[in-house]
Amino acid sequence: MPAKKRRSISDLDILDNIAETVNKASKPKKAKKTGRPKLNPHAQDKKLTFRIPDELHRQLRMASADKGRPMTEIVVDALIKHLQKYKSL
Repeated sequence: MPAKKRRSISDLDILDNIAETVNKASKPKKAKKTGRPKLNPHAQDKKLTFRIPDELHRQLRMASADKGRPMTEIVVDALIKHLQKYKSL
């Protein structure tokens, strides 16, 4: 039976493997986006948290259900209209 040829690994092959491993480890991994997808058509948004009276919140919920639109969308649209009026003064 013929003898099997052994593959020799040179020092350069070892260094290439090490460099490849280091490159893979040093590349930053992209973080997965977590959380709910944005329902707001105004996609370039900032988060704003504020308190509103219970009755106003109830009315907003009812309007959202009646119109079939998210509460955020209704509030943002109302704010845009208000600010347009404010600019025109």
